[in-house]
Amino acid sequence: MVIWTIWISLAFYASAIAVQFLVDDPANRQKTFKNLWRCGCLFAIVHVICAFHFVHHWSHQAAVLQTIEDTKAVTGMSFEYGIYFNYLFLLVWAIDCTSGATHSWWTAIVHCYMLLIIVSATIIFESGPIRYISLLGLASLIYLWLRSHTKTAR
Repeated sequence: MVIWTIWISLAFYASAIAVQFLVDDPANRQKTFKNLWRCGCLFAIVHVICAFHFVHHWSHQAAVLQTIEDTKAVTGMSFEYGIYFNYLFLLVWAIDCTSGATHSWWTAIVHCYMLLIIVSATIIFESGPIRYISLLGLASLIYLWLRSHTKTAR
């Protein structure tokens, strides 16, 4: 259940981003984006709850230790604050969902940070099929972004 909740969340995230590039009607695009965006955030929150319940048994220390072990296995460094970047990810997403902010600087910060965390979690810290599926998803979003900017430039 833990793994499925985050993959559902990421599917909503990717769908929300794709809508920004695929839907031409601004009102429909924004409404669809917000709905997908909020569903993604909701599943991310459910993921954290499931992880704390089923994996860490409601122990913050256990979650910290697991994050330290995962980081050390990938980077060779013991970094004890990694879990706080995950908490910040969830907090930023939740704030963005509830604030209704439309400032371009805020949007840029949110998307850059979220993309950094998602790429780290699904490509850098994962291996095997998950890594390749994530790379394909990222490449698809980059393609849509490039295509939309090419259309705009014409």
